[in-house]
This record gives sequence, C-alpha cells and structure tokens, in this order.
Amino acid sequence: MRDCLYISLFMLHISAGCNLSNEGQRIDVTGYTGGSVLLPCSCDDPKSTVNTFTWETVNGWKNVFEYEKFRGRLELFNKTSPANLSLLISDLREEDEGNYRCTGPHRSSHSFTDVSLTVTGCDLNRRTHTVYVTGYLGESVVLPCSCTEPLAKPDLIWRFYIKRNYEEIYPSEHIERYKNRRKLLNQTNPGNLSLHLSSLTKEDKGDYQCSVSKRFIFIRLHVEEKPQVHTIYSSTHQPSQQTHELITTQQPEDRITHDMPLA
Repeated sequence: MRDCLYISLFMLHISAGCNLSNEGQRIDVTGYTGGSVLLPCSCDDPKSTVNTFTWETVNGWKNVFEYEKFRGRLELFNKTSPANLSLLISDLREEDEGNYRCTGPHRSSHSFTDVSLTVTGCDLNRRTHTVYVTGYLGESVVLPCSCTEPLAKPDLIWRFYIKRNYEEIYPSEHIERYKNRRKLLNQTNPGNLSLHLSSLTKEDKGDYQCSVSKRFIFIRLHVEEKPQVHTIYSSTHQPSQQTHELITTQQPEDRITHDMPLA
C-alpha cells in the first residue's frame, strides 16, 4: 500500500513538470553597458526537470539564440540546475534594452515570465563643451573624462586632432608616438574614462576628444616648460653661530580650467 502511494506521488511529480515561479508576470531588470545582467526565470519546484523551454524577444517573439548580435554573450544554467531557466547576458549594449519572454514546457496561455530589461549607458559628465588642461614637458598629465553613471562601461575612443582630422589614440595604437605612453587612469572604475599621458612632448599639445557613441567632449592640452625653482639663501651672522634660511619660490602647479568651447 505504501509502495503504491510512493509510486503515485512520483508519477504526479513527473506529470506536473515545471510550473514557472512568476508565471504570467512581468519582472523589471536594470543593467549597465559593458556589464552583465541576469534575466530571472525558474520552476517553482527546484526538483523539476525541464526538457524544453525558450527565451524570446518581443520583436516577433524570436528565439534570442538566433540573433547574431547576441553571439557569444548568452549563457543558460539549466544543465547544472535543471529548474533554473534564467538567462545571463554579458557585455551589455544599449540596443539590448527591451522585453524578453521565458516560456515553459507547457506553452499554455500563462506558462511564461516576461522580463523588461533597461540598459543604462554612459552620459558624459561635462560642465562645458571644452576642458583646458596644462602639462609640463617630460612629465605626465591627466585628460579628464567620466560618465555620470559610475557603473556604466561604454565603448570609449580617445582621439587627437592631427592634420584636420581626429585620429584614434585609444584603444588603437596605430599612432607610433603614443605607444606605451597612454592608459586609462583607473581601470577599476568603469565610469572613469580619463586618459593618462606620460613623457609629454611639444607635439602632444593640441585638441583631444573623449568619445562615447555619439556623445563627446573636447580637451585642449597646453604643454609648456616646467617652472624653474629659484633658491635664495640669507644668512645672519652672530658671534657664536650662523643660521641659514632657505627660501623657495615656484610657479603654480598644473591647472585645469573650464572655459570657452573650441572655436
């Protein structure tokens, strides 16, 4: 009798299959450009085994794995956790924003979970159209640029104005004189896009552009000789001792000003 009861319960579990935890509901999720985001979907019974399920986009309810733009950026977890049907999207882009649907094995009118994905990108933080920076020959300088959203990691390009065109200097290294002399200031903070230039030369003077998608700011770099340090000694003679006072004068240090835009 007890064995029959166990068999009946086992058959009931198999026939029930997977009922989605958030069946027929919509979940709002936010991600950041360059990062990863998890679109949640799962069976309410963690012991469920699902043979078929799909992730689709609202545009024609097409399977996400059929899109070329998602190639190499999608990951499922059901092989190691059969009841976990969630979808991980990496290297997020602004065009990934939209509505997604996880459909369970029953494919009934309510056997789905909708996920609305919002992707927050990089809006450049700027007070004026142009930032003016001064550096000194042979030393280093920072060209400031950042996102208003610190977690966003955008597709960034730094350019330098050469012969009436802005030529890429980061991440590309095709301009020889910039090789091994430029790097992002802070690799651990995605929203900090500032560029560090070392071993400044007179040729580095000019106009730079920090570009993210169709948004950009300009930085005008002025390179000059390092200020001279003038040392003056004054002495006071007394019968038993002589004291020396060291007086040092120096011109002001590097400055960053925010003034008028480029002409």
